[in-house]
Amino acid sequence: MTPIAHAPTPQSGPPGRPRARPRSTTPLDDFEWIIYVRISDDREGAGLGVKRQEDDGRALHKRAGLGGRILCVLTDNDLTAYDKSGRYKPRPDYEQLCALLQERPGRRGVIAWHTDRLHRSPRELEDFIDLIEATGAPVQTVKAGIIDLSTASGRMTARVHCAVARHESEHKSERIRRKVEELAEAGSIYGGGPRPYGYNRIYDSDGPRRKILRDDVDPAEAAIIRELARRALAGDTLRTLVRWLNREGITTSTGRQWSQQGLRTMLTSGRIAGLREHRGQVVAKAVWDPIITVEQHEQLRVMLRENQRPPGSRVRIHYLSGFVYCSNCVGKGVKMRVAPQHGKLKYKCLADIGGCNGRVIGLADLEELIGRLMVAKMSDPKTLRELAAREADATTATAGLVEQIEADERRLVVLKSALDDGDEDDLPEVVGSIREIRQRLRGARAEFGRLASVPKAGQDDLPELASRWPDLDLDQKQRLLRLFVSQIIIHPAVRGLARFDPGRVEVVPAGRARAQEHGA
Repeated sequence: MTPIAHAPTPQSGPPGRPRARPRSTTPLDDFEWIIYVRISDDREGAGLGVKRQEDDGRALHKRAGLGGRILCVLTDNDLTAYDKSGRYKPRPDYEQLCALLQERPGRRGVIAWHTDRLHRSPRELEDFIDLIEATGAPVQTVKAGIIDLSTASGRMTARVHCAVARHESEHKSERIRRKVEELAEAGSIYGGGPRPYGYNRIYDSDGPRRKILRDDVDPAEAAIIRELARRALAGDTLRTLVRWLNREGITTSTGRQWSQQGLRTMLTSGRIAGLREHRGQVVAKAVWDPIITVEQHEQLRVMLRENQRPPGSRVRIHYLSGFVYCSNCVGKGVKMRVAPQHGKLKYKCLADIGGCNGRVIGLADLEELIGRLMVAKMSDPKTLRELAAREADATTATAGLVEQIEADERRLVVLKSALDDGDEDDLPEVVGSIREIRQRLRGARAEFGRLASVPKAGQDDLPELASRWPDLDLDQKQRLLRLFVSQIIIHPAVRGLARFDPGRVEVVPAGRARAQEHGA
């Protein structure tokens, strides 16, 4: 039998590389070829691209008279060989190819459609060169011919092909990024991923590479989103809302239970307000219909993003926690905390957190007192009218701020365009206008955040909730407390008085704050 012809192999490789294994002169019948095929993006979804590569590889084996037999065909379908981060993306069959070459050094070779089917990363190519030098495996390609990685010229050819392939990949990535930016600026849909909650996704077909035509509002899910937004703006915590969703059996668009982070992401996204976001920033009005208003969206962003609990912070288990201050330390912002004393839980101004260690009051007595106060306020028609008027003023103010913010953002876009294309003589004036608008936007957003953080009753039936006050959970009581109470300040006890004294308790109404007192 005629042996396989290979180029002469030097007895020693370049510094740092393993010594090249001598090329095999094994008879043709004992040699095995592995056809490796890969396609990055199988839009047909049927594997037709890799099948064409396999057919061409088999034709090359027969046409070139390579001899031996085809051991197997290894296929990485719909997997890229390029990763812009510089890390290798897993390609199971490529890894199997390397393992098979190591099993029978000098008795197995590779057939590929082109070198760019094997590598698009120079780092990965260098590892492959080391493998080929160690095993003596020949590499045949349909389009690039024989790549003899045992020689300097062959390695140079492979590196040139790889560099060209990488350039093509990077250039393609740049085009795709620009296309995504263009679609975002037009408010259009791009990409896939799970169906967004609140919308029915309409496709042009049923295949795996189907194109998204539009997102239509789902009436049932949209109603749930509006209820969640209303309750969140009224002060319900994410924990309360998640508990409600999961208790009612309402799942996410993927059929899973809700989490606080997932709910936060959904409620703060521009999507449900009909806004197109790109890289975390709203860039345009979307082509799909909104479920909530832009004003509600801005309020939710302020409330839910600024009120995230820091990692490791204390979880409240008493509804007055966070409201109770010592009259000595209220100006320092030090809050009284719950601690046991003589077998009972009490609010104490603890020295280890910056307090004066000079104020104590019973938790149960204080909760009972504040509970009676809350029931009275929630049932008082005059108090409820004042609350409604306050909320109406805040709503009107926030609506005006949203209009101002949107108008300034539109003006900013026009000025930035003028900055790029305008006359040099006008540039100082344009830059000055941009600075002025940005300063105005910062002020408007700060004021919007202040108004958005004001607790609201919304559509709550306060008298009905008052009748159920003892049965309300922690989050509900805290939310309602914020409607009427800013601080609960504890004054010194009367010397010699052993019983609970309501006169020590000062309740500061919502929207106000006590100034620092000394020796009260």
